[in-house]
Amino acid sequence: MHNRFSNVSLGWRLTPAVKKIIIACVVIWLIEVITVNWMGWTGMILHLSVVPERTLLGFEIWQPFTYMWLHGPRDFTHILFNMLFLWMFGGSLEASWGSRAFWKFYIICGIGAGIAVALIGILVEPAMPTLGSSGAIYGLVAAFAIRFPEVRVYFFGLFPIKGKHFALIPIVYALADFATRASGTSHVAHLAGLVIGAVLVMGWWRPSRVALDIANWMRKRRLRKFRSIDGDGPPYIH
Repeated sequence: MHNRFSNVSLGWRLTPAVKKIIIACVVIWLIEVITVNWMGWTGMILHLSVVPERTLLGFEIWQPFTYMWLHGPRDFTHILFNMLFLWMFGGSLEASWGSRAFWKFYIICGIGAGIAVALIGILVEPAMPTLGSSGAIYGLVAAFAIRFPEVRVYFFGLFPIKGKHFALIPIVYALADFATRASGTSHVAHLAGLVIGAVLVMGWWRPSRVALDIANWMRKRRLRKFRSIDGDGPPYIH
């Protein structure tokens, strides 16, 4: 399918919704630093992060939404890289979709990843808190790779790189973190965010779209098989 964005370049844009998300996350992170690091009060982390036993058994059902606005108060790189990836991938998507659609996509990816963390965490580490916007941001990464696969992005403003390759940067970062166990990152949130983002962008949440994509794939498969038998194949197909 022709990509009408294939011959353009994308810059890193600080669009309205992205700017508001960054400001909100930074302000909340500073509050965490004060309350947790200076005052020693961890209630904000316990009640606003996703803690599976509290989310599912304690009925703190707001946690899959609130966790995505918090970041580790003792790890500056957590919020730094999340906000960097948000800026890198979110601006172009918001410019393409509009702020309202971007907000909906971001929130759905974040909440969906939070629910996945709660459901899986209750079986593995029910008391472990998970916080951060990684689930929502990895949804943006999936959307960017699907929406702008051939678009040139200038990495650090200097090196041109295709969108589908650019999107590999945070994915490789997550895989390296998983392999080295360098941090307590929730890889469930990353994977869930990627899957939810891809499903939303591809329209696979609609059964009719899934059926159409399968039918198109089967049609193309039959066409390739026919061409392999009959040379170039027919000039057109009814």
